Amino acid sequence: MRKSLTILSAVLLVAAAGAQACDDQGATKTAAVTTEAAHKTFDGTLVCMGCDLKKAEGARASCSAFGHKHAVKTADGIYVNLLENQYSKDLLAGDKYHNKLVKVHGVYHATANQLDVETFTVDGKQKGWCDGCKSMDGCGYASKGSTGK
Repeated sequence: MRKSLTILSAVLLVAAAGAQACDDQGATKTAAVTTEAAHKTFDGTLVCMGCDLKKAEGARASCSAFGHKHAVKTADGIYVNLLENQYSKDLLAGDKYHNKLVKVHGVYHATANQLDVETFTVDGKQKGWCDGCKSMDGCGYASKGSTGK
């Protein structure tokens, strides 16, 4: 009887371990990711990410064929991508601010590494959206009223 109980216990133990192994193989492991966006400010240099990676790491970027993709490169080497819209178009174009130090503020979507730009500062001048001019020029039109500049 004792031998039967020992064998039965061993069989149950092996069966339980096998069932756990099957569960582990079929289980999808997901990291806890927050989907909440948050207001953030990033300081860094506006660079073409493709050109920068090509130079630093030998990436096979073809910016001359497909266009430059500008991003803010922080001091610790992290690239923050800018959500493409009217608020970021001057930064994304790169012609005015390429390789300049920038401070960019907006809503950061961490899961996509995208910053929805609200304001940015370059050369000590803050740029924000102007409803009157329909651009990121920081002219202060809105604060002067609807009569103009």
